[in-house]
Amino acid sequence: MSITKTPAEALGFTEYLNQNNYSPVTAKEYHRQTELFAAWYNGEAINTQKKDILNYLSYLKSVKQLAPISRNNALIALRHYFDYLQQQNHVDTNPTNLIKLRGLNRRKLKHIFDLEELTQLADNYYHIFIQNHELNKLPKNKRHTALLSRQRNYQILLFFIHQGLTTREVLELQTDDIQLNKAVVTIPKGTTRGNARTIQLHATQIGSLMHYLHEVRPQLANDQSSLLFLPTPQPHIETANSAQTALIKLAAQLKTLDSNFSNLPQLRASVITNWIKTHGLRKAQYLAGHKSIVSTEEYLPNDIEELAEDITKFNPF
Repeated sequence: MSITKTPAEALGFTEYLNQNNYSPVTAKEYHRQTELFAAWYNGEAINTQKKDILNYLSYLKSVKQLAPISRNNALIALRHYFDYLQQQNHVDTNPTNLIKLRGLNRRKLKHIFDLEELTQLADNYYHIFIQNHELNKLPKNKRHTALLSRQRNYQILLFFIHQGLTTREVLELQTDDIQLNKAVVTIPKGTTRGNARTIQLHATQIGSLMHYLHEVRPQLANDQSSLLFLPTPQPHIETANSAQTALIKLAAQLKTLDSNFSNLPQLRASVITNWIKTHGLRKAQYLAGHKSIVSTEEYLPNDIEELAEDITKFNPF
């Protein structure tokens, strides 16, 4: 199997990228990067080893004088290509595995909530906005719908702190994605990003989710939609507040509960960081729905990242 792809192999790689929902622009760039490597390597794919990838990255740095981000893009493309070859049983292992580049401007994580803090945040929301809701301050015709909204928002919050979903995934959840009898939620493959995965529901989540499905959701605005989180009906108004508006309201409420809270993606970052500590990178990658392990590595705790930089002084990659 030559690294210079035959038409059939090139078509197979294209199909592989399409199946993983990569855009045509991204697929074209990955093809370009693999062809550049092929021109440099001029060997058999089955013989490619980690040292060959390292030598190529060194070539891109010293000869082509590419910046770290450009070299990392090349590495990502090759990682996907060898993943494809491995899937087709053309190679036994991916030679790009465990190779990391130094000098990248990694994402600086904001305050990361630990598991106890996440649980406390949810408990505080329930206690203040639902249990002691003080809705008597609102006009009578708005009290009931306000409580329904808060009960829905609480369920949304639980999916952020227990399943680490993205805001888009939360908004696109369907009722059929929930299997209460198995205590799991299935996250479908995203239209442009994110892999499908099945995640356990938290033990404390099941009862309140059942109440939402049977008691709260039927009272929300319903246009026969199968969406899990429906918009809030507005008394005497034909339209309803969208579920997207609910996320804005939820974020504003959480800011009043914890000064460390910035935005909803921060909750996902916290969950992924805790998954890495508890389950390791590969399991965290699956739970987060990341297509590439590189995406998961961005959530490595900052203190571990700084330590890694010191260690890698003895290794140029």
